[in-house]
Amino acid sequence: MKYAIFLLSFISTGLLANPSPADVFSMETTACFGTCPAYKVNVFSDGVIVYSGDDHTELEGTYRLPDNPELFQRILRLLDENSFNKFRDDYGWTGEGEESPCREEWTDHPSTVLSLQFAGNIKTVHHYHGCKGFDREQELEALEKTLFELIGLSGYVGT
Repeated sequence: MKYAIFLLSFISTGLLANPSPADVFSMETTACFGTCPAYKVNVFSDGVIVYSGDDHTELEGTYRLPDNPELFQRILRLLDENSFNKFRDDYGWTGEGEESPCREEWTDHPSTVLSLQFAGNIKTVHHYHGCKGFDREQELEALEKTLFELIGLSGYVGT
């Protein structure tokens, strides 16, 4: 009996410590009516990184970037430090009858979409950059900037 309990605890601990290959973090920016860069990058838990530059980026097309096995764990720590799960799902346009988190809404801005699929859960934060004056706005913008730098996107997207 003790052996079975030990084995179960070992297996469950191992599963928590080792993300599934299906676990992925993605960061995407959408186009605007001007020259805003539009791209998407997926960072998989096994270190694979896939970049897709759509419009107004230094590198357009889909590419596999150099593997970085530690990057996914670093992103997880950063998201945890910034209470990623406590951000609203949507900062932007809302449907009729829904309360907007935005004090002001400006047109012709891109969006950034951050999404984490981990341990069977998915959390996505859609941030329309024309949504101004919401709670934690500066925190979300700082997180987006830090993720851009941590993933090393400037050479692919531009500045």
